[in-house]
Amino acid sequence: MKGKRIGYKRVSTNEQSPESQLIGLTLDKVFIEIETGYSTKNRHQLHNLKNYVREDDIVFVECMDRLGRDGYDLDETVEFLLKKGVEIHFVREGLILGKKNDLMSKLAYDMMKSFIHFFSQLAKERQRIGIDKAKREGRYKGGKTKLTREKIEYIKQQLPLRVSIGKIAVEIGVSRNSLYRYMHKLGLAKEYVGDGLRKKGNTSTGLV
Repeated sequence: MKGKRIGYKRVSTNEQSPESQLIGLTLDKVFIEIETGYSTKNRHQLHNLKNYVREDDIVFVECMDRLGRDGYDLDETVEFLLKKGVEIHFVREGLILGKKNDLMSKLAYDMMKSFIHFFSQLAKERQRIGIDKAKREGRYKGGKTKLTREKIEYIKQQLPLRVSIGKIAVEIGVSRNSLYRYMHKLGLAKEYVGDGLRKKGNTSTGLV
């Protein structure tokens, strides 16, 4: 049975456009992610893709760092897909991993993955040094967490399901207090009252 051709596009911010990725390819389905590539923790579309794919499907990704910038996360995702019998095409690198995988393809993947991981860690180290310097000079005020469209949609989907506020906060990478503030700003907390965001007239603490 012929598998589906599935695309995965990822950009880090709302200001970037995923339309520049996988141009000219005919795809049966596309998953679009707006999230950083340093971790797979909050990449809900990647999780959806992993649940969606079946044996003999082909997943197309513009380049390796779109799938992941951390070597360990990248390996975990690639191994997961390969074990499901899925073929992976990294378009820009011209690299194909799958059932007919040869030693040269694996070697090329391992080398490029090492470079991606190295430069990712280097960027984190430079950021840490910059933050430490700013703290010493009294200029560091901390970063502001911004909710992407993806995270906002995730919150809207989870609240009616009575998923705990604590769990939602962990999934999108913010504190409970920050999540409460975002919910009020977005008008998502109007029907809830109290610390546990319990629905009016409902004494259940299922949302806490």
